Amino acid sequence: MPVLSHPFLRDGIEARGYQIAATQACIRCSTLLVMPTGFGKTAVQWNCIADALDSGVEKIVITAPTVGLVEQQRRMILERLRIDAECVRTYTGSDRPAKRGDIWNEGTIIIATPQVIRNDVDSGLIHLNNVGLLIIDEAHHAKGNHATAQVADRYRSQASEPWLVAATASPGSTQNAIRQLWDRLNVNRIFVAKREDDLLKPYAVDMNIATIRVMLDAKTLALLEPLEAHQFEETDALKRQGFLAPTGHLTAGLIEEAAQRASIAISRNDPRGYDAARRISDVRRMHMLLDLLKTQGLRSARSYLERADEQLREGERSTSRFLKKQVVHNFRQTVQGMDECHPKPAYVRQLVQEHLEKHPDERILIFSEYRDTVDHLVDDLNQVPNAVVDRFIGQSKRGKREGMSQKQQLEQLERFRNGEMNVLVATSVGEEGLDVPSASMVLFYEPVSSAIRTIQRRGRTARERSGSVHVLVANDTRDVHVLHASRNREKRMHSVLGRMRLETPLGSYKVRKEGKLLEFSIVEGETNQPALEFLEQEKVRLKSIEKESQNKSEANSNKKQKGNSTIAPTLHTRSRSQKSLFDFGEDSNDPWDPVLDGRGINRR
Repeated sequence: MPVLSHPFLRDGIEARGYQIAATQACIRCSTLLVMPTGFGKTAVQWNCIADALDSGVEKIVITAPTVGLVEQQRRMILERLRIDAECVRTYTGSDRPAKRGDIWNEGTIIIATPQVIRNDVDSGLIHLNNVGLLIIDEAHHAKGNHATAQVADRYRSQASEPWLVAATASPGSTQNAIRQLWDRLNVNRIFVAKREDDLLKPYAVDMNIATIRVMLDAKTLALLEPLEAHQFEETDALKRQGFLAPTGHLTAGLIEEAAQRASIAISRNDPRGYDAARRISDVRRMHMLLDLLKTQGLRSARSYLERADEQLREGERSTSRFLKKQVVHNFRQTVQGMDECHPKPAYVRQLVQEHLEKHPDERILIFSEYRDTVDHLVDDLNQVPNAVVDRFIGQSKRGKREGMSQKQQLEQLERFRNGEMNVLVATSVGEEGLDVPSASMVLFYEPVSSAIRTIQRRGRTARERSGSVHVLVANDTRDVHVLHASRNREKRMHSVLGRMRLETPLGSYKVRKEGKLLEFSIVEGETNQPALEFLEQEKVRLKSIEKESQNKSEANSNKKQKGNSTIAPTLHTRSRSQKSLFDFGEDSNDPWDPVLDGRGINRR
């Protein structure tokens, strides 16, 4: 196996042509790096850090959106770079301001959350003038008033010789969103790597994908009927009054627009606005109750109403009005003591049990939008033989329910990574960037509509071999609309990136160096060759392999037409010398697959 050699890189890092090409682009000038999950954006960051250290850069800053990612970056840097541990420091809100000043002065590589960097720059505690390289991980956050974007602003204004590398798998689903991102970062160029590229194809890992559509049972449908009838009456009244748009499918966005119209009416002293505002408040709560009952289950819907009781005790009048509705009262009386009747929890238990029976040493990652569902799934799955289950949720407090502290989050991830538990049930806080090396199955309790969030969910675990993903979709519910929206946004992202990959934005950063990669070389056996020479050879070699593969595919296709079956391609196994992020895709009848999923898809 060819390995990458550099004075500041440890031995054993596999040399990959596409990563060398990305490194060449990034060290030449400030770059927005867009690379599919599972292909090692982090390895390109290591290479840039090595080049910066070799160039005598005084300080390097890496920002990551969560403390978990900050700790992960430090661990991986110490594993891959030849640098003293004392020189690599984390810099987060858990450190006292007085201590942060010392950390900043003593560290060569500072790995930080962007909020802390922004706040300390603004307070004058630190200055970015001596930062020779800023790496922004999960760069899709660099928009609007997000701290990531503000750190980029301050770096551009303070650094004497700014060099920025911003990395993401999901820059946005529209051309306007992606342009806004690179304008805000003010980079010189965007480097786009696609899984269809010849240099990337050999490193794709197959993923077995199953979109599981479930039918709501008769009990759930019976519970829904009176609630939906009441909701129809309320929304119909709002439509007649002109507050709610007359469309067939009610969404949270339409409800918010209706609330804005009611506010305008109230500001004009129109008495109809007050009645509309009350109706809209009730419609919003009923919309949430129905959505939970349809997509999450009876227990989550019941928990939602129990939290409403807490709000009522705290004196919230609108909650009192909603809970006193006869239809809500009747629903609560009916479901009191009723067992869960939604089919999703049973499917989750079945999938987890079957997987652990076949693969007892492997791990499973489950995502849900709601903490209530996370809690219920943890309770359910703790009854599954051989399953050691726990939750992973955010830090914020919800009513009387505490979140997880940063320390608890890190400890939980370490337990999962070390195999102390084999099933982790997470909310959206677990979606982004975290490296879980051995999870062999990921389960989405529901699809998510955001292309960025979908891609982030898919990339939550590092892979050395093929795996599986399951997406649960409740038929005739919001799940179906969300699934289609997610697919369409990913397709649009693919199309936009395909057009934009050849464009070069005119950022204010100067070209740093020619990008000849003089200190990088490739070692294989007794041979040692320059990195760029290896890159050119890889381009020729892999293009030839791709052409040969196409010829074989055509030949197999001809055989199939004659009644012979085609031969399944051999799966590529990822080298253990390089751990990166994997991806998952959605099941689809459309033969096109989204660009940012990072591996071939073996559909069920």
